[in-house]
Amino acid sequence: MPVAETASTFNETIIMQAAMKRSSTKEEKLMLIESTLSDLNQVVVDIYSRYLFETEVFDRRNKEFLFPSDLEDIMLRAQKQAYGDGLDPECLHPYMWICKGHYYSADLNFYNFPYAFGALFARGLYAAYQKEGESFVPKYRELLKATTVKTVEDVAKMADIDITKEAFWLDSLGVVSAMIDEFMELTK
Repeated sequence: MPVAETASTFNETIIMQAAMKRSSTKEEKLMLIESTLSDLNQVVVDIYSRYLFETEVFDRRNKEFLFPSDLEDIMLRAQKQAYGDGLDPECLHPYMWICKGHYYSADLNFYNFPYAFGALFARGLYAAYQKEGESFVPKYRELLKATTVKTVEDVAKMADIDITKEAFWLDSLGVVSAMIDEFMELTK
């Protein structure tokens, strides 16, 4: 599941990077960057808050009964931890646990994790593509063929990537960081 969206997210990254380079106006480029960063915020930061929420709920439910007020408190703390000072305290959503149906299905625990993983994995692949150029393409094609039959670690190794190493994830976040820097520069 974590690599199910690899091809679409990788291709989306290529297309958005090309669109940003070819944008004819500052406003067009800002719109593209803002849209991408907004999506990434949802997929990475918000899903991290949901991960924190689910982790604490699973841990505590083994020891105690959780009332709605407990779930609200857990959700608010998870959002504060994930977003830091990047979210207006007036915009926290203590009832997010009510809105997400996957919280109520034992088969869908940590349902959102693959989206966050996939978004960062694809951007890490894009970073590798930027470094290697065309020589990366055959490895990438083989990697895609294996996404349904191999583990994530083995799939990544096919592209000479070790996802157990922090460097890969830092390269992935570097793609995002470059967009943030460009956005900040364009909005001065």
